[in-house]
Amino acid sequence: MISGKRNAPISILSLFGHLPLERDTIFCRRCGKGHGIIDETIGINQEHRMTKGMIEMATYVAQLLPSFERASEALKKMMEIDMSATQLQIVSEKIGKAVFEKDMAEAEKIYEKPEESVPQELPKNRKEGVLYILTDGSQINTRIEDENGSTWKEMKLGLIFSDRNIIRRSDGHYIITKKEYVTYFGNVSEFKKIVFAAAARAGYGKIKEVVVIGDGAAWIWNMYEELFPDAVKILDYYHLSENVHEYSKALYPDDEVNRKRWVNQVLDKVNNGQVDEAIKTVENSKIIKVSDTLVNLPSYMKNNRKRIEYKDFKDKDYYIGSGPIESGNKVVIQQRMKQSGMRWGLEGGQHIASLRAKYESNKWNDVVNIVNG
Repeated sequence: MISGKRNAPISILSLFGHLPLERDTIFCRRCGKGHGIIDETIGINQEHRMTKGMIEMATYVAQLLPSFERASEALKKMMEIDMSATQLQIVSEKIGKAVFEKDMAEAEKIYEKPEESVPQELPKNRKEGVLYILTDGSQINTRIEDENGSTWKEMKLGLIFSDRNIIRRSDGHYIITKKEYVTYFGNVSEFKKIVFAAAARAGYGKIKEVVVIGDGAAWIWNMYEELFPDAVKILDYYHLSENVHEYSKALYPDDEVNRKRWVNQVLDKVNNGQVDEAIKTVENSKIIKVSDTLVNLPSYMKNNRKRIEYKDFKDKDYYIGSGPIESGNKVVIQQRMKQSGMRWGLEGGQHIASLRAKYESNKWNDVVNIVNG
């Protein structure tokens, strides 16, 4: 069933440019596939006719730079390697697909059998510390229209880190030295699996405290309630503040002095632990004309009553804002996937986002292992 060809010529794209080679090949008549006998030894990927080192380099620049065209220009300028934007897209999305599928398979296993994959320590045996879990969404322009004609779809992003991996600076800012981003271009039923898997890798079940932070979207709180019922749940303070300011504009559209006074009154009460009084202040304020886009602030605050105990949270030294995930959205997703004129396929967008998450999580070795596997 196997026939061979001796000294078959082939041109391989490597980190040193195109290399002409001759090597013996074998061919299977049954499956119709063939390869060189020494391909594995010298690191050739037969499908793309590249060395594994070149495939990794192509994947690296394709996810790092703002577009496939820019990546192609960079390879030409820095390495004198001619590789078209289309070829870069094909190669990088292929590797991104393998990375994504591997992560999803592992997440599925952990989610379906958490008792085996994430054994829980007794509370008294858990390590001191706080595990933070943050999630958010970012709208990406796609080639797919929904029933309303919109081509914008939500890319979900999760960020998981421990307070043991945080350096606090003297100016009050902080640096997260170890973190993991996860992405999903679709519904929450799959996204929650990779969030849970990342939390497990970060020590969920072995760290004493778990804090989850969200912007008030129902899908986020429902996911948190299912996955982390024991967690402290915090409504992002900046989203609350933003909604209070927007509400004040409807209350006092032409009165900036009273607008600022009212905002300060509400937020001061919240920050001082007088949450019920803050809600009453909002309820007692009457808006004559309400915009359809305006958040119903009284209901918003009542529904999140236990999640806006900011004084208590700050006394326990918890973070109360979603700054890290907002920054992550810009770095992981937006700077690569929201350039002018960009439109993504759902699969291609997911595969590049998976590569971006690995890069920004300092887990590029996961990609290297896929390339070399």
